[in-house]
Amino acid sequence: MHCLTFSHGVRALRPCSSRISTLAQRTHLQHASKWLVRAQPEAPATAESTFEEGQQLSGDYCSLDSAGKRVKQENRTVGELEQEFLEAMSDYYYGDKPKLTDEEFEVLKEELLWAGSKVAILDSNEQRFLEATQAYQKGQPIMSDDEYDSLKAELKLKSSVVAAQGPRCSIRSKKMYSDAYPDYLRMTALNLPAALLVLGFLFSLDDLTGFEVTSLLELPPPGGIIVLWAVVLPLLYLLSTSITNLVLRDHSILKGPCPNCGTDNFTYFGDIFTVAGNRGSNLVECSSCKADLTYDMNKRVIVVDTTPEEKAQAMAAAAAKKAASAAKKAAAAAKKAAANKA
Repeated sequence: MHCLTFSHGVRALRPCSSRISTLAQRTHLQHASKWLVRAQPEAPATAESTFEEGQQLSGDYCSLDSAGKRVKQENRTVGELEQEFLEAMSDYYYGDKPKLTDEEFEVLKEELLWAGSKVAILDSNEQRFLEATQAYQKGQPIMSDDEYDSLKAELKLKSSVVAAQGPRCSIRSKKMYSDAYPDYLRMTALNLPAALLVLGFLFSLDDLTGFEVTSLLELPPPGGIIVLWAVVLPLLYLLSTSITNLVLRDHSILKGPCPNCGTDNFTYFGDIFTVAGNRGSNLVECSSCKADLTYDMNKRVIVVDTTPEEKAQAMAAAAAKKAASAAKKAAAAAKKAAANKA
């Protein structure tokens, strides 16, 4: 039996010392072969077809060296790699000259997939949106404006990364905008009171029945595990969600950065019991710069209605007007007092 080995980019055969390779060696051969450049026997050795021992493969994005060991990504986090991936996508679709080659882009995408990133995964609608944007930039639109706006709004509702535009300004309306997206952490926390209520009811029922529920959970495996995961936890989730939806109807929480200062703010949409709440838009004051922000539920955007400077000018104008009115009243009162004295 022979095993594959790699020496300076050339695949060779050597006798195996054992009949079966270890799982680590097989895994290394499966994945390292994607990035190794195989030199032809008759072709001269080049910089692309050879590498030194310990040299990192496939540029800056591959995290395996020639020995199959993990390379520490210095000063590179997954977030930074995701940012570079999005910038490369933007350069490819919108720029004149992509800064990454196709090979570097594929290796970067592979690295993000191995890291568990979801940014490198695009569905068909996201790809169609990017293709439509590219075609529009070339002057050859592949869909109407209404279809494009509808697709963009659909992707925004899904919090897609390709539809996110970040803080921006509109020359026509002279307004500042940013994207809003659901705050799933706070929306999940809304179920916590109902979950505690259901747990209290479950503990009370267990106590009243002589710990029958506990005895079911303590059944020999896999009986207790089946009862826990197939009965108790789904029932807890359904009851807590139903109670929350009964109290907070059609609820949703949106958050996003303030276009003026970048501070995250959030707002609640929906009804509370029988009290009707806002469903289209909410007016929120920024917790940092005190700008007036309007959250649009349908378009998933945040608009600056009044900047802090405009609010300060309005307050100064109101104070000046109030002072002028008070001075006018004081002058009138003094004039009247002088007339009475005369």
